[in-house]
Amino acid sequence: MNEHELNDAVKRLPKSIEPPRDLWPDIQARLARPERRLWYWIPLAAAAALVAVLIGRGIGTPAWDVTRLAGLPLIGATPLAASGRLHVGEWVETDDSSRALIAVGRIGEVSVERRTRIRLVTARPDEHRLALARGAIAAKVDAEPRLFFVETPAGTAIDLGCAYTLTMDSLGNGRLHVTAGIVEFQTGAREARVPIGAVVLTRPKIGPGIPHVEDAPAPLVRALVAFDFENGGARATRTVLALARPHDAISLWHLLQRVDAPLRGAVYDRLAELVPPPPGVSRAGVVALESRALEGYWTPIHRILFRRMTLRGVRDIDPRTGTTVR
Repeated sequence: MNEHELNDAVKRLPKSIEPPRDLWPDIQARLARPERRLWYWIPLAAAAALVAVLIGRGIGTPAWDVTRLAGLPLIGATPLAASGRLHVGEWVETDDSSRALIAVGRIGEVSVERRTRIRLVTARPDEHRLALARGAIAAKVDAEPRLFFVETPAGTAIDLGCAYTLTMDSLGNGRLHVTAGIVEFQTGAREARVPIGAVVLTRPKIGPGIPHVEDAPAPLVRALVAFDFENGGARATRTVLALARPHDAISLWHLLQRVDAPLRGAVYDRLAELVPPPPGVSRAGVVALESRALEGYWTPIHRILFRRMTLRGVRDIDPRTGTTVR
């Protein structure tokens, strides 16, 4: 069969064997499509395994820098030679001869003194939180209020932009001393405002006592302790009122909110005698514990103490008005 005869035979084939459409475009598209291969899962699996290892070692999780100041502090069970990283959930512990410095994210620092145990609870831009089990720390924070917290067995110290020292004994009894700004110490619904130059004592299951200025007379401090932690009641209240000076207005402001209702009038009268209330603040409003009246009275009390502390040794301040004494 020659070529001409072959072509004639092909033309005589039945049309039913022809495909209904041209298949070549589909075949060409499939040939151009990259073949799926399983090999690309290998690096992804390796990366996932690496992430798991790093998480297991605490790498990649939030952490704060810690610097050794003296001796050989511990992070967990690991001695801190010079510096290290404190991860969430880990403890810093010092003995009789060691001290450390914790960088509180980017907003401040905490000096960890001797015989102290403290844990990092939360490390987020909107919440920086430590837990002090025992010992002493000195904190200094420069940030917006309510970003830095220190939990204790007696409650939580809430930073409002300040510097302070906080000590805690093995029984959970604490002492907070504010050296700049103001700190709020809170235990449930019970709270204390502790401004610059003031001290508050704390107790487990009770919370903060009534703050007093750092130079308060010892008998006044003993009366406040009796009222706060020893069920001193009306007797301790009368002692506080008799011993209070204009400098002690912050103590009376807190006392007014903790005494039984029948004693509030007497506390207010003594407070008004020592530091007159500002215009717009009424006796009835304060005795009724109206928020607006209490806040209105707090403003001059806080301002007077602030001026007295910041100008101490430079100018004499009238503790009743906050004005300069000439």
